[in-house]
Amino acid sequence: MRTFLSLDIEDPTLLSKIAKFENELKSTGSDLKLVRPDILHFTVRFLGEISEPQSEEIIRVLEGQFPPLNIEVKFKGLGTFPNDKRISVIWIASEESSARIISEQVTKINARLEQQLPSILSEESDRFNPHVTIARVKSGRNKDQLQSFLQEHRNEEFGSSRITNLKLKKSILHPEGPDYSDLYVFR
Repeated sequence: MRTFLSLDIEDPTLLSKIAKFENELKSTGSDLKLVRPDILHFTVRFLGEISEPQSEEIIRVLEGQFPPLNIEVKFKGLGTFPNDKRISVIWIASEESSARIISEQVTKINARLEQQLPSILSEESDRFNPHVTIARVKSGRNKDQLQSFLQEHRNEEFGSSRITNLKLKKSILHPEGPDYSDLYVFR
C-alpha cells in the first residue's frame, strides 16, 4: 500500500477560504489540477509502498514517542516548485514561526524513523519545507497569467488552524485525483 505521514488541516473556515482561492486560481485559465480542500495536509514523510507488517512497525516505533501535537499554524504566502519561472506545484506557506515549530517536530519524527527503521524508508531528497500543496500545473497554458496572479497574491493571508494529530495515511491514486484514508492517528 502507498503511504505517507501527514499533519492534516481540518479547520472548515480555513478550508473554505482555500477552496475560494483555488477557484480564483482556476480563473487564470491555466492547466491546473487542484487539490481538493478536504485532503489538504503537510506531508511529514512519504513512505511509498509498504506492507501491512511494515505499517505496524512504523506505528510501534512512533506511538507514544512524542508529546501530543498542538500547533497553531498561520497560513500566509504562496510558493512554487521548482521555481517561479518553471512552475509545476503551487503551495501555501506557513508563517515563519509556525514553519519553525512544524520543522522541529518533523525533524524529530524523521530522526526516530531513520534510527529505528532505515530499511522501510523511502529516499528523502530535500530538507523539509513546510508547505501545503494546492495545485499541480499540467502544462504551460496561460503561464504568464498564472505567474502574474501568483505574484499579485504572493503574500496572501489564509488564516490559521490548530494541527493536533500526526497521521499514517494510505493513498490510492485515481485519474481524477488521490483518495486518502487514515491508517492510524497518533495521539
